[in-house]
Amino acid sequence: MSTVPVVRIIDDDSHIHDALDFVLEGRGWEIRHYWSAEAFLAEDFLSDPGCAVVDVRMDGMSGLVLQRELRRRRIAVPVIFLTGHGTIDMAVDAMESGAVTFLTKPVHNDKLIRAIVRALEMFPQFSGAGSAEAARIAFLSLSDREREVVRLAASGLRNKDISLKLGIALRTVECHRANAFRKLGCRRAADAKILLQTIGAETDPDAGDAAADSSDAGLFCSRT
Repeated sequence: MSTVPVVRIIDDDSHIHDALDFVLEGRGWEIRHYWSAEAFLAEDFLSDPGCAVVDVRMDGMSGLVLQRELRRRRIAVPVIFLTGHGTIDMAVDAMESGAVTFLTKPVHNDKLIRAIVRALEMFPQFSGAGSAEAARIAFLSLSDREREVVRLAASGLRNKDISLKLGIALRTVECHRANAFRKLGCRRAADAKILLQTIGAETDPDAGDAAADSSDAGLFCSRT
């Protein structure tokens, strides 16, 4: 049995597998690839906790039929539909049958990541307020730049110092910081520092004492 969250990609389009592999790589999840619903049912260790990102229209069994088959077998694999051929009726059917969400291609990376995190939080071992695993999943859902900004903010650097260190605009720092803090459930740099300590993610070792006077300006950036 897998001890980390498993994300199954079930789609008959190899380009989708490549794209999702790129988006999900390095986030601490085990990624499994299946090119048909039948292969998934036959080959996967279905009891491993995790979710499935499923296309609606595939050769052979469709995604909606797969969802019904999982329910019939009482297999608790939360389903996220990702399709380029969705209709309102399909979406309603999927959601009424318990899908986590119904997304259309192309989908924004952050939107997909949030859906996966929400699906994984259905498992007690990956959820719960203050849970280290839930915090780790939330941190891994950040973009690389958001992680950089959070680490520096947690080290005590002010937004303008982070801007200079990373060589990016102050407004960009403010938006990355606001988005990252929202995803992590943090309101202050001190909260982010505690979260990073909880999951064993180091703050920036070079931040030094220059930021003893850190400010949370920009926390409420309006961009989402």
